[in-house]
Formats: sequence, C-alpha cells, structure tokens
Amino acid sequence: MTLKIKLSDLLRATLSFRTGNESWIGFSPDGNSYHIVSPVDTQISKGVMACNRPTDGTPFGGYIRWIYFRIPPFGKSIHDDQTARREHARMISEDLIKKLRRFGIEAEIDENRASSTDLLGETQSGAVKRDLACSGCSREWNRLSECLRDPALIFIAYRACIDDFSKGVYVFKHNCGGHLHIAVSSFVRKPPFAKSLAGFQGCPGFCYYEHSLQECPALCEGSCYRRIAVKIHRGRGISADLRCI
Repeated sequence: MTLKIKLSDLLRATLSFRTGNESWIGFSPDGNSYHIVSPVDTQISKGVMACNRPTDGTPFGGYIRWIYFRIPPFGKSIHDDQTARREHARMISEDLIKKLRRFGIEAEIDENRASSTDLLGETQSGAVKRDLACSGCSREWNRLSECLRDPALIFIAYRACIDDFSKGVYVFKHNCGGHLHIAVSSFVRKPPFAKSLAGFQGCPGFCYYEHSLQECPALCEGSCYRRIAVKIHRGRGISADLRCI
C-alpha cells in the first residue's frame, strides 16, 4: 500500500522563517496514516530535540511509536512568499519520500486532491471563485442567502489563505456529493487595520487545518473570517453584507 500525502498539507505546514515557527509531520508505524504538528516554536523545538529528546519519539504532542520528521521553514527568496513556499514544499516532499523508504514506508505526493491554487480558493487563471455553482451537478444558487437556507448544503470547511485571509474560501458539500466553494470576501469585508498572527507565538494554529471549525481567540486578521465560519457551521443567520471589526 502506498501512502498518499496531500501537497496541500505540506504547503500549510511550510512556514516562513520570519514567523519563528516550524512544523513536524508524523507517520504511523504501519505507514497507513500521517498527521501534522504545527506551528511549533523553533527555539523550543531545538531545545527539546537537542537536550530533552522524548524517549517515546513523540515530540510536541505526537503519538507513541510514530515516526516524526521536521518540516523546516523557508527563508528569504527572490520570489514572492507563496512561490517560495510552493518551491520549498516540493523540495521537502522529495526528501520526505526518500526518508520514508528507509523505514520501509512507500509514499507519494497527491497533488490532484488539492493544488496550490485550490488551497487559495483560486481558479487556474488566478481569479477567485465567486460563482455559486455545485462542482458535481452544476446546481446554481442566485444569492448567498439561498445557499445558507438550502438543507441540501452542509458547511464542512473553512480553507484559510494564510498569506491573505481575504482570499480564503468556505466549503460546502452538496447532497449530490459535489462541493460549493464561496470566497470569504463574499461574506465579509477585509478588516482595515488588523494584522495577521499566523505562525507567530500567539497563533493557536487553527487555520492550518481546514476542517477545524473552532473560534479563534487571537487578535488576528483571520479571526473574523473564522467567526463567520463558526456561525455558518452552527446554522446562525448571517448577513451577506458584513463589516469585520
């Protein structure tokens, strides 16, 4: 059996060096599953692994007997951060496959399930998906209010864009099995003066996991988009014209 590792998971776990954090990826002994531990303070990571290495092989909240590998942050680049992240994630993925083979685990990178543009809620042309249409049956909705009232749609994920939270998407599953992706900018305006804490010490890391629908207490630009996600998930009424403050 070949384990498929989603490229989108590696992209989310690949942090910038300036955040002061890094990520780890763990694999089960049988090679059938994996999980990401992120964000982890880089200085704490170095101290734990150098001076007080866990005897059970479970750094930073991992599982007993699982195999863990560090996902190093990316540094300065002549490219923009998103391009640098993609290039670094691909380099890490190639190295990861080689390391896993030493443990008898066959793995491959799954790029089809979530491409780097899908991660940002964008089409191949770079435009944000704003059409209210199901990817499966092509069913269309005229307004956001119709989507929120339709019992055939279930809200399943908030796919945050860490580099620009206004480019994130809310993901709904239709009863036909298809999905509806709605840009967060369709629900709420970008906060004028908020700053992003993604990857910094005050960040709980919820936005690195799209199926995590917990409300974030951090005073971060992304918190308002997460609050909207929580309200949608709980079925509370949401206006399509909100000002995030």
